[in-house]
Amino acid sequence: MVEDHDSTLNVVNPQKVPSGVPWKNFFDSDGNLIVKNLDTGEKTSVKDLEKPVDPVFLRFATQEEQLSAAMTVSTFRTQEKPRISFLGKANSSLMKRTPLRDKRNVTKGVGHVKINSKKAQVEFDNLFIVQALRAHDGPIWSLKLNEKRNLLASGGQDAVLRVWLLCGQGNPEINWNQDYSQIFYNGKGTDEPKKQQRLGSEPSFSSSGTLSSSKEATEKDMENSISNREMNIQTKYPRQVLKPRPFREFMGHKLDILDVAWSKNDFILSASMDKTVRLWHPSVNEALRKFQHSDFITTVHFHPMEEGIFISGALDEKLRVWDIAEKKVITFKDRLGLITASSISRDGKHLLVGTYKGLCKSFQLKQDDGTWTLQQVNEVEVCSRRGKNSKGSKISGISFKPHSEEFLVCSNDSRLRCYQLESFFRTCKYLGHRNFCSQIHPCYSEDGEYVLCGSEDRQVYIWHTQPQKVPENNGKTEQNEWSEHFMAHNCIVSCAIFAPNVVWKDRKVASNGAIGRVIITAGYSGEIRIFENIDL
Repeated sequence: MVEDHDSTLNVVNPQKVPSGVPWKNFFDSDGNLIVKNLDTGEKTSVKDLEKPVDPVFLRFATQEEQLSAAMTVSTFRTQEKPRISFLGKANSSLMKRTPLRDKRNVTKGVGHVKINSKKAQVEFDNLFIVQALRAHDGPIWSLKLNEKRNLLASGGQDAVLRVWLLCGQGNPEINWNQDYSQIFYNGKGTDEPKKQQRLGSEPSFSSSGTLSSSKEATEKDMENSISNREMNIQTKYPRQVLKPRPFREFMGHKLDILDVAWSKNDFILSASMDKTVRLWHPSVNEALRKFQHSDFITTVHFHPMEEGIFISGALDEKLRVWDIAEKKVITFKDRLGLITASSISRDGKHLLVGTYKGLCKSFQLKQDDGTWTLQQVNEVEVCSRRGKNSKGSKISGISFKPHSEEFLVCSNDSRLRCYQLESFFRTCKYLGHRNFCSQIHPCYSEDGEYVLCGSEDRQVYIWHTQPQKVPENNGKTEQNEWSEHFMAHNCIVSCAIFAPNVVWKDRKVASNGAIGRVIITAGYSGEIRIFENIDL
């Protein structure tokens, strides 16, 4: 809560403060207004509250809402720190006051991550931070694995699209056995680059986007890979999940990259605040296509069955279906509200769209005799039945559950809600994480056993889709508060995804379904951190 020192003064700068009133009570030395958190007593400059936050929220939220959200996030940072930090060594005096289960946790070595949970049986209590990389300059808004799960794409505030290679997953270029740079042209269009540069098998990019020498690449390795001394993560089980330098770096966008998408043949779409979607392929040095929009593009997807088709959603309230070869919109729906999230089913028949006002709409995407159509099927306001959350909040992410007819919706009231696709009946609500103003996306594991989500309180939350203990709900929607969560970053965690389970030669046979799970996270600091639940 923000305290107004004197509501009658209407002060803007020190020069306008009435004589006799000490201006330092209202402003800092730079003339920025000082506000006070009534809960903690902490005084903060308005300038300090203007941290990087979700650009969609900044675009439409009122000044009062922005200050309220900033103070809420600031409160998380001033809360009491965990008694045992996952980056620090165990303290004997603290261990005396620590429950038995936590004693086991803190004796596993530096780099072990303390898990907080109400569950009787903790599944991720062997979680270690195994790698940390400086990935971007500023917040990371999107992390996506390709379909083959050997490449990771990341995009954020610095407007650079980076592609990372997962270790031990083979050389992705063995699948690029044709000139994919020409696959969408077919003699059509006029913006094909005059000279496409085909890249070799071991390229690296400098900051300018050109190929760099091996010496420069080595320096890039040292720069991107955070040293053990700096991070203090010398674990007993060192791993490397991602190569320490980007496999590719693509530049061309002028503003933040808000979303990225992969096709089955490793094409990449990047959606940006510069009102363009760009098409890339890791074997080509330049963008293959550019698709102009009239406002920020917040979400983009390839059609899973038709690679030449993609779907984009923007803040101009339009949902568009594009033909890549023709470079034109083949069908669209408008006046849907400010589109902030979307998802498409594995068969490409169902499309879900979320809006800034908390509406979730479903569409059927059909092709009849070569003509594509979008038909709205259902709609629900994502909110609680009563209380302060009875009004819909911005939907920040939507995810289909694998091998199921359900989907998950994340919204800015700090709730994850699971719905049935056909009836839109809410089957479950996941509680625990914090999301009041951020564009945070939920994620399922490949087998659908776990739900993963970042949070504004710097933690990552994990729920089992089948909770160990379900309280009696008297016919109400099931609430799953049995999460496990851990401190992942020193800032808001904007992205958290499951990576392929890593198979190591020294690993025992795992009997626990959570053993071997790898979690990749990213936050507002621009770091990518990787955690593994190791079988000790």
